[in-house]
Parts: sequence; C-alpha cells; structure tokens
Amino acid sequence: MTRTIVCAALAFVMLAGCATGARTGTGARPSGMGMDPFGHTRMSEMRDTVPPDELAHTQRLLAILRHDLLRYRDPAAAERDGYLREGDDVPAGSLKHFFKYENFARNQDHLDPEAPAAILYRRTATGFELAGVMFTAPITASMDELDKRVPLALGHWHSHRNICVPHKGAAPLRTHAERAPFGFAGSITTRAACDAAAGVFLDNVYGWMTHVYPYASDLAGAF
Repeated sequence: MTRTIVCAALAFVMLAGCATGARTGTGARPSGMGMDPFGHTRMSEMRDTVPPDELAHTQRLLAILRHDLLRYRDPAAAERDGYLREGDDVPAGSLKHFFKYENFARNQDHLDPEAPAAILYRRTATGFELAGVMFTAPITASMDELDKRVPLALGHWHSHRNICVPHKGAAPLRTHAERAPFGFAGSITTRAACDAAAGVFLDNVYGWMTHVYPYASDLAGAF
C-alpha cells in the first residue's frame, strides 16, 4: 500500500468529518469516523473490566502523554517534528489528523507512548486545539494483544476494511452519485466491484487504530 493511495483514502475520512466523543453508554461505541452503512468500520470487542496491571499501565500512558504533548500545542511544532497534515480541511468541531508515518513501524510490536502515529487537533473557529493522539496496531493483532495496549474496557479500537478509492489522477468526483461508491462510507465493498469501477482496493487502512484524549477530565473520557 503506497502512502499516496492511503492519503487519498484519508481524504474521504476528512470529508466525513472525524468528530469523536467519549463513550456515552454501555451499548455500541461510535468509531468517531462518520457513518458507515456498508460495514467498512469494524470495532474491537468490548470487555467489562480492566485488570489492575493494565489499569496502572493505562494511567502511566496518560501521564506520559499529558506531559509530552504540551510541546505540540501549536500544530506548527508538530509539523516541524515530522507530523504531516493530510487530506482536506475539516469543519469546526471535527478532528484533524497530523500523521508521522515512521511511527507506524514503531507501533507494530508494542504501543510506544513517545511515538503516536498521529497527533489529533480539533478544529476551532480560529485554528486548531490539541485534542489527543492516535495509536495503531497490526490488523492481525488479537483482541488480547489490543487489550494489553489499551484496555478494551476503555479503548475504542477500530479498523477500516474493504475500501475502494479512486486512482491517483482520476477525474474529480463532482456529484454525490459519483462519490457514493468510494471511500469509508462507499457502497463498494469487494475487490471485484472496485476493479470494475477502476478504483484501488484497500483491504484495510492502517490496521487497528485507537484515539486517546489525555486531557479529559476522567478516565472514561480519555478514550
């Protein structure tokens, strides 16, 4: 998967308006990545408890992030450190991802609190406000492996599967009917259908992902 193709896919995420909030109940958790009528977004399983050692690990993670992220309050500082602003702009209240692609490799074997895959900023009326980070894990990671990184009783691990995006250089999609087959909410869900539409098929984008909001007022709101 080339970075160019992935960036094209992410443009659809941004257009969907990546508004993310804390969990509000015990039922299905929102992915924070927009509506998904065709099942492209898959959530990790939910667990009811956090083992004491994992809770301690999670609290250490939040403490590290609260300290280390202060240097990125200004998005320009994140950009100077290699975090890249990808995709189209987002409306006020929505999240913007600033990606550092070398950090994806650093998160393959374990969650590295000093190497988030993305810094998250919330768009305001006047600019961007630091919101949190995104960590990733391999798409092959088991639920137990995800649970050790960020407990499944807290974290909103999600993945994006079977997505068709236009080829680089394809004509702009100007109407809703032209856009509807493509992207994270697109009607195309198979490689054959994507090939027929002259698109690029992505079996997953970035593996498993989770957002962490270390400045939330309580533990539940941090995920």
